[in-house]
Amino acid sequence: MKIPIAKWGVLILLSGVAFAALDNSTNSNNTLEQKLKNYLSAQFENQGRVELERVYAKDLIPAEAQVISVDPKPSLGWVNFEVAWPDNGSVRRTFGTAVVKLYVPIAVAKTAIRNSESFTQENTQLQEREVSPFRVTGFYHRMENLQKLRARAYITPGSVISHQHTQIPFIVNSGESVALVRETPSIKVSLRVKALENGRENQWIRVENAHSKKVIQARVVQPGEVSLH
Repeated sequence: MKIPIAKWGVLILLSGVAFAALDNSTNSNNTLEQKLKNYLSAQFENQGRVELERVYAKDLIPAEAQVISVDPKPSLGWVNFEVAWPDNGSVRRTFGTAVVKLYVPIAVAKTAIRNSESFTQENTQLQEREVSPFRVTGFYHRMENLQKLRARAYITPGSVISHQHTQIPFIVNSGESVALVRETPSIKVSLRVKALENGRENQWIRVENAHSKKVIQARVVQPGEVSLH
């Protein structure tokens, strides 16, 4: 069967339109991804490297579109986003989804860390990790935030150190002799007592008078000192 040249011309034209639309869609996708990355980098205060996967938008996004929201927050893992752009005197909006991955240098156990052990440069280091799996348990991206903490349990080498792995150390230990201080505007009295519990700063613990054996509650003030107030 012979096909008129005019029809071939239509087919070629339609084919050209189809390829042009595909190219525009690809460019639009790249533009959208970059706008999302910029928006999320600002949200994360440029603390890490943002990567996106499975970016999907309901409509074709023009180059002038702006990202106006990404939820939930923190925006890690599957997220929903909204974009808007001017359209004939009004504002047009559309929605989409994406998978957000944030790569940040975070604290990782360099060696095995025992329960109650301090975090040091010898047993802990910063490594770039994708942090979305730790958005619930938390993580540390500054070593100084670990300096006053202790391990809560045994931590295996290579493990990301989460908030579940750390605890504020005791500054008064059970059985320790400490000073019980009572202070007024005119006088300060100190008495040696025995701590009956471990205690952290500002925690109330039981202490025992060494002579009368009377047990009272006292607040941990600093190492070796508790107070009635």
